[in-house]
Amino acid sequence: MSKKIPIAEHLDDRQYSVLQMTYANHNSSMGLKERVNYDLSHIVKVEVNEEENCLNVHYDTGEWWHYCPNGTWY
Repeated sequence: MSKKIPIAEHLDDRQYSVLQMTYANHNSSMGLKERVNYDLSHIVKVEVNEEENCLNVHYDTGEWWHYCPNGTWY
């Protein structure tokens, strides 16, 4: 696996794959203007949420999403 972004180094390979896949899906759903605020460099924290089987991905905008293993987010 490629080098992990520093904010997500604590994730295991499976969790990091979920982050990459769901981030790509989430990012591609946005318009170009919105994407600027949600680049990988704007992620400030990634938490493993075992209860909901997802990752809680926090952005510097104050917003955060659940990133799910099936590539969706909410």
